[in-house]
Amino acid sequence: MKECIYIIDDDPHILSYMREHLSINNFDVQAFRSPVKAIEALDEAPPALVISDVKMNEMTGDEVLNHVLREHPGVGVILITGFGNISHSVNAMRKGAFDYITKPFSGTEFISRVKRYFSKKSDNQAENLPARKATGPSGYDVSSRPSQRESFSASDRFVGEHPKVKKLLSILPQISPTSAPVMIQGESGTGKEVYASLIHRFSNRADQPYIKINCANLPSELVESTLFGHVKGAFTGAIEDREGAFKKADGGTLLLDEVTEIDINLQAKLLRVLQEKEFKKVGSQKTEKIDVRIISTTNRKIARAINEGYFRKDLYYRLNVFPIRIPMLSERIKDIPILAQHFIDRFTREFGLNEKSLSKELKKHLLRRDWEGNVRELENYIQRGVIMSQDEDEITLSHVENPIFENVNEELTREVMNDIPVLPIEEMELQMIKKALEKTDGNQKEAAKLLKVSDRTIRNKLKKIEFPDE
Repeated sequence: MKECIYIIDDDPHILSYMREHLSINNFDVQAFRSPVKAIEALDEAPPALVISDVKMNEMTGDEVLNHVLREHPGVGVILITGFGNISHSVNAMRKGAFDYITKPFSGTEFISRVKRYFSKKSDNQAENLPARKATGPSGYDVSSRPSQRESFSASDRFVGEHPKVKKLLSILPQISPTSAPVMIQGESGTGKEVYASLIHRFSNRADQPYIKINCANLPSELVESTLFGHVKGAFTGAIEDREGAFKKADGGTLLLDEVTEIDINLQAKLLRVLQEKEFKKVGSQKTEKIDVRIISTTNRKIARAINEGYFRKDLYYRLNVFPIRIPMLSERIKDIPILAQHFIDRFTREFGLNEKSLSKELKKHLLRRDWEGNVRELENYIQRGVIMSQDEDEITLSHVENPIFENVNEELTREVMNDIPVLPIEEMELQMIKKALEKTDGNQKEAAKLLKVSDRTIRNKLKKIEFPDE
C-alpha cells in the first residue's frame, strides 16, 4: 500500500517538482497550492505525512504544523524553509516537526528526507517506543544520527533571548554545511553536546553516522583501540577484529567529547590522523582512508591545558577551525524564567499533567540561585518541581527545596569537614576522594561525577597515595 503524502506550497513550480519526485518514488501524492484547502482535506482524510512551505499567503507553515499537532498528532510534518532561517526550523522541530528542508534542494535530498521519516516511523512502530541509542562494547554511543528528541527537545538549552544564544543559532547555517572541525568550549551542563548534535543534524552529513565518544570516561589503555579499532591478537583480550570510532563515523561526524582528557602520548597519533585523513588499527600495518568531520568539546580552559603540557598546541589549532563558546547560565540570567517555563511546559506534556506556572517566590529564588550545573541543573530542578506539584497549578519553593533533595556534594563536603581537622589542601583533597569512593562503592567514575572532576584527576590523586615518590 502506498504511503499518502500531502504537499503544500503556493509556488506551482516547487509544488510540481515535489509531486514529480514523490510519484516516481511510488508515493500517493496530493498537492495543494492553498493551505486552507489542504487543512480541510487533512481533516477529512489524514495522510501519513504533510510537507509544507513555511511562507505562504493564506496561512503559514507554522499554522499548518500547529493544526496537525493539535488535531492529528500521528501525522508527520516536514517544513520547507529558505536558507538562513535555521533558527526558525529549530524552533519548529522543537515544537514537533519531524524535519526541515532548505531551499533550494535537490530531488535526491528531498526524497532522502521523506524516506527517513517513514524509516523512523517504521522503527518506532516496531519497538512501540522512541528509537534508542545503541551502546558499543567500550561504552561509547554508536547512534547513526542524533534522534529527533535528542537534537531538538534537548535544544531546549538554547531557548531564550540572550544575544549569545541567538548568535549560536544564527551561525548554524554557516558552520553546519562545511566539513571543517568545530571546537565547542563551555562548562558542564551548558549544552555543548547538544550544540554538536545540531551541527550534525543541519549538515550535509545528517544521513550519515554520528558517533560520540566521551574521552573522559574511557580507560587510558582502551582509548587508542576505541578510536582506531584493533585486529585480533593486537593485545590481551583482543579476541576478534573490531572497528574503531573513526571507521564507524566514516562519511559522517565524530564527536570527541572532553577531548582534552585524551592522553598526551595519543594526541600525536590523533593529530596525524586528522592531517592525513587515514589511520591504522592497533596491531595492523594496513592504512585505511576516512572522511570524517570532527567536532570536539571541552569544559577546560584550553590555554591553561596547553601551558601545563597536557594538551598539544598543534592539535588545538587543527581542531579549532570554528571556535564556539557556550555561555554559562549565570551569563544569561534573564533567560532563566523563560527556560524554566519552557521546561514546565515540556514536562507537563510528557507527564500528562495540567498546565503550571512558577510562584513569585520561586521566580525570585531561581534568579538568585547559583546554577553550577547550568541549564542541565535548571532542567532537573524544574522537572522535580513538576513532579512534586502534580495536582497543583503552581510550583512553589517548597516543591523544589526540600531537605530530602539536599545536594550530594554539599552533604559530602560537610561530612568531610566534620570528620577531619584542618589539614593541608592535598590531604583535604584525598579525604574528599576517599569519602566519594566510599559513597560509590569504589567506583572511580561515579566518584569523579560526585566531585565534579575528571576520571583522570581521581586516578592521578590516588597514584600519589600509592607511589608518593614518583
